[in-house]
Amino acid sequence: MITVSENYLELLKEFQKDYNRLIEENFAQILTERSDIRLFFINENRCFTDGKNIVIDPTFFGLFADELTLKKTEAFLKINNEISANPVIALKMCARAPTIHECLHIIYSDFPCGCVSDERGTTNFRKEVLANISNFIEDAFIEAAGCSEFDNLEHFLLWFRVGIGFKSREEKDAVETDPLLKYLNYMCVFLLYPFFKQEAPSDEIAEYVEKTKQLFLDGAVCPESTERYTYTQKIFDIIEPLIPKEETDKKPLERLMEKLLVGTKTHSGENSTMTDFSNKGKNAVISRRLFTDKEGNPIEQKNIQKKINAEIIRINNEEKGNNTGLSGTIVYFSSSDYDCSNIHKDIKIEIIKPKINLNLRKAYQNIANKYRLIINSYISRLSQLLKGAVDEIEDRRYFGTGIMSKKLADVKKRYWFKMVRGEDVPNIGFLFLIDGSGSMQGERLQGALETCVILHEVLLANKVPHAIVEHRAHYGKARLEHKLLVSFTGRKEEKYNLLGLEADEGTREGLTLYWAEKYLQNECPAEKKMIIMISDGAPAHSYTDNYGREKDYYPPVSIKDTALAVKKITRRGTEIIAIALSTPGEDDCYGQLKVMYKDVVACTDISKLTGQLLGVISKCLK
Repeated sequence: MITVSENYLELLKEFQKDYNRLIEENFAQILTERSDIRLFFINENRCFTDGKNIVIDPTFFGLFADELTLKKTEAFLKINNEISANPVIALKMCARAPTIHECLHIIYSDFPCGCVSDERGTTNFRKEVLANISNFIEDAFIEAAGCSEFDNLEHFLLWFRVGIGFKSREEKDAVETDPLLKYLNYMCVFLLYPFFKQEAPSDEIAEYVEKTKQLFLDGAVCPESTERYTYTQKIFDIIEPLIPKEETDKKPLERLMEKLLVGTKTHSGENSTMTDFSNKGKNAVISRRLFTDKEGNPIEQKNIQKKINAEIIRINNEEKGNNTGLSGTIVYFSSSDYDCSNIHKDIKIEIIKPKINLNLRKAYQNIANKYRLIINSYISRLSQLLKGAVDEIEDRRYFGTGIMSKKLADVKKRYWFKMVRGEDVPNIGFLFLIDGSGSMQGERLQGALETCVILHEVLLANKVPHAIVEHRAHYGKARLEHKLLVSFTGRKEEKYNLLGLEADEGTREGLTLYWAEKYLQNECPAEKKMIIMISDGAPAHSYTDNYGREKDYYPPVSIKDTALAVKKITRRGTEIIAIALSTPGEDDCYGQLKVMYKDVVACTDISKLTGQLLGVISKCLK
């Protein structure tokens, strides 16, 4: 990850939450017209795609935090300084632009790249050279296609290419003394950064530059992907005298390419990360290039300021929640509102009802569609359980098993009754508490997210009252955060909040349970109320009070406090069941939770969490 100042670290932490990732993923699915596309954020200073997954680093090159380079970019494009003046806007532009770039590869490039099977790649180094020549041509082509076939992508592509160009020229690399590397550097700038004026090529590469210039230009406007790769082969054959036949260290070449390009892994000579996946790029009609016309003559960039302004308005509206019109709310409670132990006396509880982001609708639906067979199966099974048999009386009958004396005056003699078996729905509601601590990151968080979507769909279809709440305690602060992802009486669009599950900080389960008990009493319409706690370990939290004293909430204290809370709450009539997300041989989550909760279910395989939870619910309904 590129190092940036401390002032930007909090911004990065906030931006890289799943909310923004899902916005970019949804955009990528719309642009590529493919619902199977997945997008991920990383901090590795590279961006790439394997044709199905997109991986981007929004902090690439530290561009968003480099005000000087951003201003140079704005001056070149003749736009105002709104991006350089606002790191939030810059960061979102640095996420959207490479997302567009990789989407265009998915639309127009072949996967895997032709160099994977090219017989010219007899060594890893030679394969790397093939891959980078192909990379130059593919990048130039897909950016030309983005300008030629789409109306509103050009300003992103221009802004990011110019910004990366200025950023890359700040760095000097001694490896450019190698003739091959000097040639590749020269041709990359020639094709992808034509706005930079280069000196005449040195004598050792001049002949190769002259022979391959037109091949690069022609290849970059060739509409058919397989034919486009033949230009890579022709160029490679011409410059082969510069390329070692024996295996050579790739690192100098990789360093140079990473400096010049947004990322090289998309066209790597190595096997695709999706080894069983292939994709044939679409043809495109190229009417112009990114910076020039089709013949290579510079062209005037039109309406860039207008398009950038529209993008800034979109970003600002997104920040304010105006993209949905469904704003969130925050309510505060104090530990004094509950009969909890004195250990929580300074703690404030922040109840957040997130603003609903309708942009997440498609991503939510993708998960629901992925598990549709499972959802339908559990809807049916739960429906049968909900229909419990009860005895009912049918009166006003001509024949039956008994007579109702008050009906004897009926002139039609309908005074008989009989007992029949009827159906009734158990009057029960569930509150799911999801551990939002940092240890839930990765597979556990994704498993919990998908489980919540399935649970909500199943329970909603059967009209079972339920709420889903994410809870955490902020280290260093006397504050709990409870996010009402789905509430008992909320609007149906709340379900999109489930995709905002996060993993950070600690937990303070004792106080969280007291809040949950009162929330159930006030909000749940069902007669029988149940809390299901999903956790991966003992509660842990600490903060400094107003007198500078460190206040710790760690085992064994936190375990004893939570056990006391469970005991008091269950005695008052609210049942509690804990789901222990354990890793066999690595932790003792089940053992810790068993001390705190009377009823604990061990889940050692996150893929089975949904089934185990629905099994617990099924038992509660019997």
